[in-house]
Amino acid sequence: MIYLTKGVRQRRYDVFKETNGDFYHLAQMTKAAQEALNQTADQLAEYKLNMAKYVLYGRVDGVERADKVIGRTVLFIDIDDEGNYPDTSKRLNDLLEAYSVLHVIYPTISNNIKDGARLRAGVALDRSVTAEEYLKLWSVLLTSIGLHGDDTAVNKSFKQLQGLYVKTSQNAENEPIIYSDGHTLPVDEFIKIYDASPKKYRKNTLSINGFSVETSKKNVPNWAEHNKKFIACLLDPESNYMLFDGWDNMLTAIGGWTFKNTYGDVRTTVETVEAVNKLGSDPISNSELKHKFDTWFKRWSV
Repeated sequence: MIYLTKGVRQRRYDVFKETNGDFYHLAQMTKAAQEALNQTADQLAEYKLNMAKYVLYGRVDGVERADKVIGRTVLFIDIDDEGNYPDTSKRLNDLLEAYSVLHVIYPTISNNIKDGARLRAGVALDRSVTAEEYLKLWSVLLTSIGLHGDDTAVNKSFKQLQGLYVKTSQNAENEPIIYSDGHTLPVDEFIKIYDASPKKYRKNTLSINGFSVETSKKNVPNWAEHNKKFIACLLDPESNYMLFDGWDNMLTAIGGWTFKNTYGDVRTTVETVEAVNKLGSDPISNSELKHKFDTWFKRWSV
C-alpha cells in the first residue's frame, strides 16, 4: 500500500494501492517530479512544510500518522552532507546496479542549499520488512560502500516519511537516476549477510537525545564499552537496541546486566526491564515479558 501526505503537517494519510506495485509508483513520481523553481531557501523550506509530497510504502495499522507501521516494501537511504553529489550518487548507483536491484536516486529539496551531497535512494524489496530487518538491509548496503547516511528511519522512527523528488532551481543540475530493468532486492539473502557478521555492520555510535557518541576509543577496557551500551539503551532504547541486534536481545542483555550488578535483585531487574520495554514504540506484551522473566531467572546466576 502507498501512504501519502502533502507536506509534513498532514496527520492522516491518503492511502491507495498501485496495481503495478509500490516501486512503480515511486519511479513514476520521480519521472513526473513536482517542481518548485525560482524559489529562495526560505520559500523552499515553506514548500517542504506545506506542499511537498511525502510517502511511506508498506503497511500501516490504520490511516493516522501515529498508527503503527507494520512493514515497509521500499527501503530508503538518505545521504546528508557527505562528499559531492556526482561522486556519492555514483557510488550508490554502482552498488545497486551491480546487484541489478530496482532503484531510484534523486537529489533532495535541500541539495545545493545545505552543505554536501543531499540525496535519497529508494530500493525495491521482494517482501515487506520489519524495523529490525530494515536496519539490517540499510546497514549492509551502506557499509559495503563506506557511506554513513541518515539513520533516523532505521534507529529512531520506523514511521518516518520520505519526501518524493522535487525539482528546484538549486538541485536541477543533478538528474535523478531511475533503474527499472532489474529485480527487487532479495531481503532474506541480505539479512543472512548481516547475520553472518553482525559486528561488521552494526553501527558504531550511541544515540542519546539526538546526540551521537562514538562507542569505541583506544585503551578503553571492554567492560567500559559494554557499560556505555547498556546505559545508552536505558536512556534511549529506541535509538540503540540494534547494538544488541534486536529489541528482545537488548531486553535480555539489560536484564542479565542488571541482575548481575545488583547481586541478583529480582525486583530491580524486573522493574528496569519493564521500564525500558515501555519506552519502545512497539513494546512486547506483559504476558510475553513474564514468560521471558521465568526463563531468564532459571538460568541467570550472580
